[in-house]
Amino acid sequence: MALPPVLPHGARPAALRRYYPQLSGRATGDKVHVVQVGSMNGSLAFYPENLQAEVGDYVQFQFNPKNHSVVQSTFSAPCVPMKNVMPNATNAFYSGFMPATAAAANSSKLTYTVKVMDKNPMWYYCSQGMHCQAGMVGAINAPTSGDKTLQAYKQLAGAAPQNMSPGDIATATDPGATPAAVGAAGASTPGASTPNAAALGTPGAGGANAPAAAGGAAGLVNPFAVGVWQTVCAVGALAVGVVVAL
Repeated sequence: MALPPVLPHGARPAALRRYYPQLSGRATGDKVHVVQVGSMNGSLAFYPENLQAEVGDYVQFQFNPKNHSVVQSTFSAPCVPMKNVMPNATNAFYSGFMPATAAAANSSKLTYTVKVMDKNPMWYYCSQGMHCQAGMVGAINAPTSGDKTLQAYKQLAGAAPQNMSPGDIATATDPGATPAAVGAAGASTPGASTPNAAALGTPGAGGANAPAAAGGAAGLVNPFAVGVWQTVCAVGALAVGVVVAL
């Protein structure tokens, strides 16, 4: 089977449908948005932090050095994976750790791509070390006003006691505290977003320096299974893709 191409920012990815026929006809948009994960100078941020994407558009995360990850969360529980607090959110996306090096990033980058299936906001963060608390968070289609803006999400992240990857077990933050249970249930929040992109298949290349475990979650919502795939590839080269049909 031929391998799918890497797409530049603003590209029209119609050609990808020959590689991923199960994604055809599910949405109307047809554009690639590129998000830089970190930077060559080591900054802890996503560029852009909040992008506006149409249904059917693609978001490709391109990884810079420092072994970052991209993890979807709920708005109310930044730094905690949606998968950890919502057992049925099996399609919440997680890139895995991407061990990019400065030397390799000059010629190629690891990437992770999702497809936008609706206009609900998606919230995500880097689960390396304390990167989430340091402001390495981002959003897709976050509102620019109201009480659920990217800035509000970032403020919540800054106060998070720990930073988690999917599967981590929460730890107590003081001797008398009780760790929150992974997969703990919670009430739905009116107006909260649902997962509108999900990583199907094997997460991206894992690296060392796994992050510390983190604590509890709130604002749980009901997830939907959606169409998406991931690629781990070299920019300017052919992509190595893993696809799982819905």
